[in-house]
Amino acid sequence: MDSVSLIPRYNYSYFKYGSTIAPRDQELRETRCYFPKRYIMTLLGCLGMFNIYAMRVNLSVAMVAMVNSTTVMSWNQTYQETECSNLVRYEPPKENEGFKGDQYNWDSKVQGLILGSFFYGYIITQLPGGILAERFGGKWLYGGGTLITAVFSLLTPLAASWGTATFITVRILEGLGEGVTFPAVNAMIGRWSPKTERSRISTIIFTGSQMGNVIAMPVSGWLSSTDLLGGWPSVFYLFGSLGCLWFVAWSVFIHETPSQHPSISKEELLFIEQNKDEKPKQKNDIPWKDIFTSLPMWAVIVAHFGHNFGFLILLTEMPTYLSTILHFDIKSNGILSALPYVVQAMAAWLASFLADRLRESGRMSITNIRKVSNSIGLFGPAICLLGVTVSGCRPELIVALLSLALALNGFIYSGFNVTHVDMSPDFAG
Repeated sequence: MDSVSLIPRYNYSYFKYGSTIAPRDQELRETRCYFPKRYIMTLLGCLGMFNIYAMRVNLSVAMVAMVNSTTVMSWNQTYQETECSNLVRYEPPKENEGFKGDQYNWDSKVQGLILGSFFYGYIITQLPGGILAERFGGKWLYGGGTLITAVFSLLTPLAASWGTATFITVRILEGLGEGVTFPAVNAMIGRWSPKTERSRISTIIFTGSQMGNVIAMPVSGWLSSTDLLGGWPSVFYLFGSLGCLWFVAWSVFIHETPSQHPSISKEELLFIEQNKDEKPKQKNDIPWKDIFTSLPMWAVIVAHFGHNFGFLILLTEMPTYLSTILHFDIKSNGILSALPYVVQAMAAWLASFLADRLRESGRMSITNIRKVSNSIGLFGPAICLLGVTVSGCRPELIVALLSLALALNGFIYSGFNVTHVDMSPDFAG
């Protein structure tokens, strides 16, 4: 029996959740204070993404403090051979000045290997994560993946002290845990979001990653130069602890589907069920052949690959670029590394609101909405990054172009990033 059929039959003839409702339902609503459960899922989903990205990018900033660059290259060599030498402060840096905690003699190749090792684990669990999310649900997979990442984040300072190989292993294990989170949260979006709110709910959840960048980068820079818990190790202790606390809240307040939530209102449950894509009467096996022979699906994959290739390079390397090329100090580095993600989140929210309004009005098809959003989100940043390459050593212009690039990139959250949920919400994971 369909879950909606179990709902007592109130007068819903004038009902539209969040807008005009029938007198009987209005009376029921006024008797209690009620916060929609799908918004709680959206909020905690967003905070989960906050933690996931904070634990992913904190190393990019902490790396500046972890590396003893004065033993790698002398001041004279640095000043004479570095890019944009005119931006270098004229006082030679003293060893360990401004940084707290142990430092390591990692050259640029080792640093690149450490920063990239996370993604070796991350790519392995993406597809298995989607299968597990469809088979067992997204709640525990999303929560568990974040918890694993948090635990290994707490172990990062210990792993670094044991040697480069141990450090890289821990980063790979973090990536294995985090790899299941994106397919898991997509499964939750498919089950909890009404069609007319899908762009907004998806965008709010995924822009939690930008908030994680915005907070983690300057906070990591500040913590790395304080005596709190030994300097840079406090970066990993703080965000790992936040990830564990978030897991407790997610476990308590979130349920797999709206129909399984014990305190969801009848009005909200009916609204979600009536505004979802038509669901098959029985759960089918995952249609692998249809998925991998679908040209639209391959278009989403190619778009996602192209976006992530550029976005993740910026995400992991921007702090190092600002430090070694534009020569910002670590505190300024964290703030400037975060700035582009502030404008990206704001642009993404605006774009998602416009996308949902266009869909609700019927003025543009959902396919065209996704295509227009995606084109702005990918071609716009490409033009800005080409501008960076010809900007020379002008830090203000470069930071402005990076900020504009990520602002335009915010449109992808109403583009390819939610298209797979439109195409097949039951197999979104």
